[in-house]
Amino acid sequence: MSKPSLLSKPRVDRGLNVFLMLSLLAAGAAFAFHTSGYGLLLAPVAAVIAFGVLVRYRWAYFASGAWCLACYQLAKEGLEFELLKRGVMIASIPLVALSIYLHEAFVPRASSERTPK
Repeated sequence: MSKPSLLSKPRVDRGLNVFLMLSLLAAGAAFAFHTSGYGLLLAPVAAVIAFGVLVRYRWAYFASGAWCLACYQLAKEGLEFELLKRGVMIASIPLVALSIYLHEAFVPRASSERTPK
């Protein structure tokens, strides 16, 4: 019997899932410390999406991809992330791809209830 590799696919996928969750929490923290009122409204949204990713809900991976695109657009327009504009824009696009990958890796496909006759 061979020992499981440190870089086995399930371990890497779980590590990437934690990375995505921490990225969402970091975006939520950035919104929470924003001086305007809308930051306090957007921070809980990031926390809810991060919790959904933690428990591997289907909607959470879709929402995380949309959230990353929203952060990209806010940074591009200069409305948010003034100090980290380039970093946010560079990190957002791979996080969208990561959201799609993790959705395929963790969320089982719905079985078709209709059977061909």
